[in-house]
Amino acid sequence: MDTCGAVLTPWGRLTVEVGDAGVRRVIFDGPEAPALTGAWAAAFDAYLRGEDFPAALPVDLAGVPPFTRRVLTACRAIPFGTVRTYRELAERLGCPRGSRAVGQALARNPVPVVIPCHRVMGANGALTGFLGGLAWKRALLAHEGIALGI
Repeated sequence: MDTCGAVLTPWGRLTVEVGDAGVRRVIFDGPEAPALTGAWAAAFDAYLRGEDFPAALPVDLAGVPPFTRRVLTACRAIPFGTVRTYRELAERLGCPRGSRAVGQALARNPVPVVIPCHRVMGANGALTGFLGGLAWKRALLAHEGIALGI
């Protein structure tokens, strides 16, 4: 059964779509919806208290191409409060020259925050584009204790 619910954060509203196979979409400043309930509501509450999302909670990546799925899976493993560069993520995937491809895959992340693409930075820690906009990226990184120096 599909549900849609809102999570209110200090930075704005997230609209979260959850299906039988797991969370399938997170939308920044998305449409109005009733409050999110269930296990994912508890996971977002924990995130707002400073914890990472439990790896055991399923993410529905049906229809996501294989390379993008690999990138998203590697990104989901980046711990709360840490960052990686696009190059580091590409190297971990065995594609040392694939920084741009990693960035393109992350730009199609259907579940940002849960799959923390905000934790991926440009070379030398440069703040780069983000699905929800740079204000959301800065807020999420600050929430996780990551100083940007900008």
